[in-house]
Amino acid sequence: MKDFLEYLRVIKKRTPGTLAQYTSILKEFSKFEPVSRVSFSRYAEKITKNAPKTQKNKLMVVKEYLNWKADNGKIPAGDRYWNQADSPRYKRLPKALDIAEVQEIIKAIDDPYWRAFFSFIANTGARISEVLTFEPEKQAAFIGEFAMISFIGKGNKERTLRVSRAVLDNAIEAGVFKRRVTIAGAGQALKRYAKKAGITKRVSPHTLRHTFAVTQITNGMPINQLQAILGHSSVATTGVYLEVLADRVTVPQLI
Repeated sequence: MKDFLEYLRVIKKRTPGTLAQYTSILKEFSKFEPVSRVSFSRYAEKITKNAPKTQKNKLMVVKEYLNWKADNGKIPAGDRYWNQADSPRYKRLPKALDIAEVQEIIKAIDDPYWRAFFSFIANTGARISEVLTFEPEKQAAFIGEFAMISFIGKGNKERTLRVSRAVLDNAIEAGVFKRRVTIAGAGQALKRYAKKAGITKRVSPHTLRHTFAVTQITNGMPINQLQAILGHSSVATTGVYLEVLADRVTVPQLI
């Protein structure tokens, strides 16, 4: 497993957040090694207790791991039976808040660090993993009243967006990029402040990213421009936010 993770880090240039996810999934799978048809079937059965999206992620990681082992002669390649395992098919629309609800959460935060942390996500649409690895001295530059910010996203793809200088200034002053918290810790903090603000919806840092996307479309941003800002490889991925907005559109009577 260590060799595979090192391969992902050095050769595939996977981000620290992705490596952490792979490590967690493969640690669980290691209990079913050495792999065989029987042990793989037991693993596939075990993860049916997880949510569809989690099952899909776990199977993707394990398949990549086993294919790498087979390619490198560490296990018999055979017919690669593990590739026959299908993940659940589902389509879950992203959950976004109203911008007023995000504002209420931010107002309820009494810790300057967390207020700046979540304000930064809400104003940039960044993934939390991108915030936790962000280095302002390398990934940002100030141009007048604006800040040019570069994020390294999934697949090690880089994207740049221009935001108000105050967005980055506030985050730097609050020590957002010096105090490295965990993804779980950030999630717990946001839920705590959402509850304090009286928000009963399920909330996570990624909810702020969804809210950013929906708000930008509502304000008229073209879908291809939003795709670039969010770092999606396909416009079809970004297009799901149009479906989120479908129930907010009033269809005029034509006849």
